[in-house]
Amino acid sequence: MKKLKWLFGFRSGTPWKMIVAVLYYFVGIAILFFGLFSPPLIPAEGRDLLLYRLTILILFLWVESPALFLSDTPLRKKLPFFKQENGMMSLAGMMLVCVIFVYLFATVENFHSEDYKTRFNSYMSGLYGVETQIP
Repeated sequence: MKKLKWLFGFRSGTPWKMIVAVLYYFVGIAILFFGLFSPPLIPAEGRDLLLYRLTILILFLWVESPALFLSDTPLRKKLPFFKQENGMMSLAGMMLVCVIFVYLFATVENFHSEDYKTRFNSYMSGLYGVETQIP
């Protein structure tokens, strides 16, 4: 465990924090694994399949971003909001990271073909009984 001392959830050596951290990292890896190796909800080929896989990668990085930005990594020491290790600055930094990932996610989703968007919107409206729209 000494080698993991730099990693978010393992820095203090508190057992309950380490258990939560292991579960957190496991969920992120499960999202990546099942997202990349299971078929999409809507049949997709070519560009749409590539964009679907890219979306999964973005979701994985979004989920794991607290570990990346809040662990004691060389990256943290160089980024403006995170290098001071101040709670409020880190919170502001994580909010900015969240906004960036939301924008990135929405941008990638917007590149899907019109056919894929139509089928996805039909699937979601049939599933939830409400009209949804991918821009």
